[in-house]
Amino acid sequence: MFEEERDKSTVIVIKFLNGSVYIINPEVHHIKEGRCQQTNSHKDSTVVFVGSRQGGKTSIIYRFVECAENPKPTLALEYLFGRRSRGLDSAKEVCHMWELGGGTLFTQLLEIPITVETLNTLSIVLVLDLSLPEEMWFTMETLLHAVRSEINQVLNSSAAKIVGLKETLMELAWKRIGEDHMDKDMIDPFPVPLLILGTKYDIFQDLDPEKKKVICRCLRYVAHTNGAALQFVSTKVENLITKARVVISHMVFGTPASKTVSMDYNKPIMILFGGDSLQHIGNMPLSDDDPGKSYSRSLDLWKHTFTTHFPQVVSKTTLPDDPAKDTNFKERDVDMIRTQKDKELEQYRRDLDHKRQDWEALNFM
Repeated sequence: MFEEERDKSTVIVIKFLNGSVYIINPEVHHIKEGRCQQTNSHKDSTVVFVGSRQGGKTSIIYRFVECAENPKPTLALEYLFGRRSRGLDSAKEVCHMWELGGGTLFTQLLEIPITVETLNTLSIVLVLDLSLPEEMWFTMETLLHAVRSEINQVLNSSAAKIVGLKETLMELAWKRIGEDHMDKDMIDPFPVPLLILGTKYDIFQDLDPEKKKVICRCLRYVAHTNGAALQFVSTKVENLITKARVVISHMVFGTPASKTVSMDYNKPIMILFGGDSLQHIGNMPLSDDDPGKSYSRSLDLWKHTFTTHFPQVVSKTTLPDDPAKDTNFKERDVDMIRTQKDKELEQYRRDLDHKRQDWEALNFM
């Protein structure tokens, strides 16, 4: 791996899909390019970013690794990694980052980053566009279900059962939340660390106060009952980006987490794992005929509350435009070959058409 290391500094290596590797020293903000070689890391972690289409996933990833590149649209599933090194003698920490594009369209690709080998160090970041509440619940519900289902499928595999992976992850989950949490009976812990990021807070903060209150309470309930962290962010507000980087670094590198807590819907929400409670969220919309306060029943009622205020519009699940025609993905050599092949294909079609016409003429003489 072509890299630069300095004592008491952090060096991040970013590998893009085109094979380029960018070495970034956050202290001097200098970028160099080199060739990728085999990495001999001592500690790896994996984080998967899912969420709203055009919700800002790529921008958050780039800001996390302090990449100066302009974000490009994510096609389906894209990968890069960041390397963190503290001094020459310390163990190198590598974070493998996967970004699922297309909103809810490509959930079947989750099987690539979610495996028996990655679950022990896997984290999930669910990015929700706060400026589009009419799509938020559908996106959140669909992706949470898809990620949970993929994780459970792996946990039910014979390889995972042999090593007791499910028991290990549940033990770690309750340590994050607090084994003696007052709402323990109402929490169904997500098997791996889950961060829900509400993006575009700069737009959200101008919404009607009552609408903001409904969104905040519902998101807090979903995050809390899943044992997740919840944070609002905007790429236009540096302070919020810094706080988002801190919590992501805490998840993937185990660095200290911020102790700041904000539950006021008039301010950016910031609540870590197990830091909320149903009492603080407010009275749950439970009916009198639900004395057991079952999780599923409660979630349905919160969903009803949210979707009543914001009727959901399901985004079109259509395939994106041909990336070969997208100016963001220009590759001179590849484009020249593609152009040549397109010409050959067109000529082949014309030849077939001429042969068909000749055959029809001979058969109808």
